Amino acid sequence: MIRLQHCSDCRTVRYPASEFCGVCLSDQTIWDSADSLPGVVVARTLLHHSNEPSFRERLPFVCGLVRFAAGPVAICFLDDTAKVGGAVRVRTGPDGLLIAAPE
Repeated sequence: MIRLQHCSDCRTVRYPASEFCGVCLSDQTIWDSADSLPGVVVARTLLHHSNEPSFRERLPFVCGLVRFAAGPVAICFLDDTAKVGGAVRVRTGPDGLLIAAPE
């Protein structure tokens, strides 16, 4: 389940979550949940090295930036077939990481 924080006053989507809205400085928050979210791949790269021990067993892997239709940009693991500029759906994996794959 993906949860995004929205400002109650101006409806700006906040990601990552924050105490105050960066647009109107409101501290009023609404949380919306979804099984997956649409987005577009902005950038991608193939990683061959990681200093994070839990990622080493997954190497090499493709990751990149995905701009959600709601506005925010997040770092996601990418399906090998996801291309820059291509539409994807983002979901959470069993370990809570964001995974993006073409629709």
